Amino acid sequence: MCFASFVVAVSTQALAQEPPNVTATLANVTRVESWSFFTPRVDLQAPADPVGHPRYTFLADRVDLGVRAEGPRFGLGAAFNYVRLENLPSQAIGPGGLGSGAFYFAATGVSYSYQLYLSELALTVKSSRGGASVTLGRMQFASGAESAPATASLARLTRERLHSRLVGNFEWSHYQRRFDGVRVDVDRPRWHTTAALFVPTQGGFEESANLSMPNVQLATGSLTGKGATAQSQAFVTAYRDRRAMARVVDNTGAPDRPVDVTVTAIGGSHARIVKTGRGELDAVVWGAAQAGSWYGQPQRAASVAAEIGHRWTGAAGAPWLRAGYLWASGDRDPNDGRHGTFFSMLPSSRSYALSSTYAQMNLRDVFVQAWFEPRRVKTRIELHALGLASAGDRWYQGSGATAGDGRYFGYSGRPSGGETRLGTVLEGMVDVPIRKYWSINGYAATMWAGPVARHSFSGTRLYYWLIENVVRF
Repeated sequence: MCFASFVVAVSTQALAQEPPNVTATLANVTRVESWSFFTPRVDLQAPADPVGHPRYTFLADRVDLGVRAEGPRFGLGAAFNYVRLENLPSQAIGPGGLGSGAFYFAATGVSYSYQLYLSELALTVKSSRGGASVTLGRMQFASGAESAPATASLARLTRERLHSRLVGNFEWSHYQRRFDGVRVDVDRPRWHTTAALFVPTQGGFEESANLSMPNVQLATGSLTGKGATAQSQAFVTAYRDRRAMARVVDNTGAPDRPVDVTVTAIGGSHARIVKTGRGELDAVVWGAAQAGSWYGQPQRAASVAAEIGHRWTGAAGAPWLRAGYLWASGDRDPNDGRHGTFFSMLPSSRSYALSSTYAQMNLRDVFVQAWFEPRRVKTRIELHALGLASAGDRWYQGSGATAGDGRYFGYSGRPSGGETRLGTVLEGMVDVPIRKYWSINGYAATMWAGPVARHSFSGTRLYYWLIENVVRF
């Protein structure tokens, strides 16, 4: 409360100096979400042991109300959210969470969830000559999005394929994620640098989204090179977690104990667009190496992504075809005293795994994408061939810490069974604008189980779909 009072007091003084430009936003998202997860395998040696029910449908509604005042020397943003979920599945856990509904239920223990909470209260103070700013308070943050590209095409490429790989707002979840702390930016014509210190809020699947997680700390810095057709970035992100809870999520089989994770990621990215006779050729490269400590073991891990695509800007529907490969290291030997699983930290993982059934940890992902936009209707189809980087590690799922206590670490892992082929995912989404402020979105996916999935499940197909009604003013 003292922190919020400070932000309000400073902003009131700034408001008195010069009338600001004030804007308000209102949005409502209603979603119906349905899972038919893989059928859990029944242990014939212990047939009485409970197994999860993989089929369910639940409903959610999210209201966002925000206001922003923008002046030449300051900016002040505030937002409240209200979320309500109904018909959450009570028996969709085992083995692990069988889809997103299971995680919402695990956070509340009842078939519904709701909360009114403060999702933003941030003051930005700008230098008199422009180009430098300090932001203090509760805010959104996405790694890779520190600087806005010069062109719409480059902005879309970086937004879709680089933002939030390590740190993000977890937008797909209903409670999402925000960051309490301070951010400093310096912007110049050819480069942009950002430094920030944060503690994340609870959220994601956790309804107590007003609270922050002081035992999870994040420090990040980046230097972005700006160009008309290309953008390059070097970054360093340090993550420290000392929550007095949670099961150990790795391949060691260690019992539950307090979290003891300190990991630093150092890496870079490059995105480029080249004009062709019929459109635009694009390429994206991203990579990070990690060092630190994982429950007392040295952390040594890495991840690399490489993608290429072409968009036919003059053709009907502006088709955009892309292909890529992602590798995130896994731990080969649980007994060698070293942890080799790439740790995704606090990402918005569904940006790169629409089905949300896997995370960028111990993963190989070969994929193709097709995007079409006929008459303002946006469509996207993807095919992923998924495997584990190491058969000695686990199949991971999640988007990072969502609660400051309890047993849920933020990721979960299932055994590999000594296999590496996870499965094949076919998925598609469509965004249909009805009016200027109204659209209807749909998504559907299926996954064919590989040997890794069949080790824990008897069913060989997973189905998932959702429909959203979105109103934004």
